[in-house]
Amino acid sequence: TISFGQAMPELEMARARRATLACDLFLVLGSSLVVYPAAGFPLLAKQNGARLVIVNREPTEQEPYADLALHGEIGPTMRAAVNAL
Repeated sequence: TISFGQAMPELEMARARRATLACDLFLVLGSSLVVYPAAGFPLLAKQNGARLVIVNREPTEQEPYADLALHGEIGPTMRAAVNAL
């Protein structure tokens, strides 16, 4: 876990950036997308050609960039999505 004001681990951030740049689909689950630098990854993925899906109880400021935004609890929302496949 990381507390506010605590630096993000450099190795893990570099790994997350590489994964973000390599993905075809970036799925955000349960995040307000306001805490940076991690909140920058969805838009980085989108700018690199990935599809962006956001699942959160409340709307986020990044939803205009999302290919799909779903408002609801993660468990039931994802269960319904998986069962629909």
